Amino acid sequence: MKVNDQKAGQIVPLAAQRAASSSEKAPTSATEPTEKVSVSSSSDAVALRAAEGAAAASRAQRVQEIISAVKNGQYYPSPQQIANQLVSEAEIEAKLRALLG
Repeated sequence: MKVNDQKAGQIVPLAAQRAASSSEKAPTSATEPTEKVSVSSSSDAVALRAAEGAAAASRAQRVQEIISAVKNGQYYPSPQQIANQLVSEAEIEAKLRALLG
């Protein structure tokens, strides 16, 4: 149990000090944080699935566009983007190896 000195020779538990100080003043958001709890509802899950489905459809469409552009010889990827992606993947792999090994 944690205790703090209230007066010389008298020890008052920290919980009692907090109870006494909370009765004197109301907690403010600037001095004491408040806790919030949120409960995920089924409507949130439905919205998430809908967003995932839209993203998947959009991605599939983009992939098909790139495939057709490559086949037609109209796709010219940026060498800078390719290099950046290779370096980024190498950095991620190095970080994972460091964490795992």
